[in-house]
Parts: sequence; C-alpha cells; structure tokens
Amino acid sequence: MHRDVVVNGRGGQRKWQGRGLLLLAVMTLIAGLALAVGTPILLSWNHHKAERLRATGVPVDAAITGWSTKQRSDAAADYVDLTYTYGGVRYSSQTRCGGSAGCAEPPGPTLRIWVDPQRPHEFVTEDGNTDDALVATVYLLLPAGFMTLFGGLGVWGATGFRSIQRRGHRRA
Repeated sequence: MHRDVVVNGRGGQRKWQGRGLLLLAVMTLIAGLALAVGTPILLSWNHHKAERLRATGVPVDAAITGWSTKQRSDAAADYVDLTYTYGGVRYSSQTRCGGSAGCAEPPGPTLRIWVDPQRPHEFVTEDGNTDDALVATVYLLLPAGFMTLFGGLGVWGATGFRSIQRRGHRRA
C-alpha cells in the first residue's frame, strides 16, 4: 500500500514534487519569449524613429566633444559624445559612431544630425544612429532570447517527462 510522506503533520508532499522545476520552466519560457519578441519590436521602433527624423528633422551640425570604444553587452562599439544647439538651448548626448563595425576612422570635429523640432533631445546621424545609443547593441539579445526560450522548453519537457514516468511507476 502506498502512503504519502508526512511533513510537519501534513500529508500530500508528493503533489508538490517537481513544481519548482515547472515554475522555473514557465519563468524561463516567459523571459525567453519576451526577449525573442521584444528585441525585433525595439529594433523596428528605432528604425522607424530614424526614418521619421530623417524625413522631418531639422539639420544641425553637432560638435564632437569625445570619442571612445566601450564594451556593451557582448560587443565593443565606438561612441561619440556630442553637443549641439537648437532653439537657443544647448544639448549634450552620446551616440554610436559608424555602423555595426564602428568608426572607420576617427571622427571629425563636427557631425551632421537631424533634430526633432518638437523633441530637440531626439536626433539621428547621417549613418542612421539615433540618440538611443543603447538600442544599437540590443540585437545581441535576440540569440539570448531564443536560447532562454529553448532552455525553458527543455526544462518543461524534462519536468513533464519525469511526471509521466512517475505516474506509470508503482511501488509495492
């Protein structure tokens, strides 16, 4: 005859075995899905922002005040610090330099940007980089999202397989 283990005067501990792994699987699936779906949405949003600023922005020459290579996520990227004046107000910001490969050569003293007249702190550069400098490396999250998603599926599958084996096994 089969009996449940009694812990602290309560029976039924057997019901909760494996729930921790199931919870881990669900949380991992949700995180992986958020990364795998959210990353392309964020990249698309940034691309549309750059196109909008190219079409409606006001051209301004920004002074480059600094240039550096920074390690962000899993990639090194070149960044420029810049200042510009629009509507009598001075703005300072940082953005990526060049495309995904970085600056081909050290940047000159000025950089042409297109500023949003309604939100002057938003801009796009000639090479398509926006004031959202961190978005440029977010594409690295896409593989992490899929790895997390498949890891969650693996844990889910292992948890489900173990519970099926347990249900079919009888003790004497």
